[in-house]
Amino acid sequence: MRRAAIIAAREDAELLVTHAFPRQSAFDAVFAGEHDLQDRMRALAEENLAAQIKAAQSCGATRARGEILTGSARRVLAETSDIFRPDLWVIGAHGSGLLQQFLLGGTAAHILNKASCPVLVTRRAVEGDYRRALAAVDLGPRSEAVLRAALIVAKHAGVKLLHAYAAPFEAKLRNKRFPETEIKRLAEREFLVAQRNLDALLADPELVGIDIESELSHGKPNTVVPDAARALGADVIVVGRHGGGRIRESLIGSVPRFLAYYAPCDVLVV
Repeated sequence: MRRAAIIAAREDAELLVTHAFPRQSAFDAVFAGEHDLQDRMRALAEENLAAQIKAAQSCGATRARGEILTGSARRVLAETSDIFRPDLWVIGAHGSGLLQQFLLGGTAAHILNKASCPVLVTRRAVEGDYRRALAAVDLGPRSEAVLRAALIVAKHAGVKLLHAYAAPFEAKLRNKRFPETEIKRLAEREFLVAQRNLDALLADPELVGIDIESELSHGKPNTVVPDAARALGADVIVVGRHGGGRIRESLIGSVPRFLAYYAPCDVLVV
């Protein structure tokens, strides 16, 4: 929540903190006989939410407010999205390994799959503005949006642009004992194409004067990007979702989904 507050304060944006509260039927099914439990839990939720709003306002997010909505988390999130129409979702990633995957497989993953706007998955304790951002691009149509999002969310940070390249079907070719010299030749051809596309991306007149480091790295994105983030000491990775609008989970790219689950830092999926 603190990350959301910092961004909202910097952009002078409205911040809505939502909490999904179970229906009475859910309490009755699990805690039969505890007639006042829902009231006590509701009071506790209101107290916690008020504390979060106060903390957000102390960070400069003067337009912060909170809402407790009754129903399942997925329903509450859908209603919030339709009514509030956020420019950015900010969600927390908790736990690690299988536990983290389980949590992201629920409410957080639902937001990633269904959100019609960028989603920021926070993983680290917040100390202030981002200091180093890694924009991971495939040099496709969404690459410009990824770079611009990195420049916005990490306004006071250094931005590095990264593209992972490889020969087409490189792993399969190697498994089929394809000659290494030929695989290397194909990879070098991909490097030259990627370099031209990267140069074209950075040739935008609006980027003139902005210090953007760039790198082409050979390998699989799921390995190259996390390794580069660690080497850079990145606070946030920005990556495209490979699609737009309210798309199904099966259409979300495997790379952004992997990074949202396992990256060593915050991840912004655009």
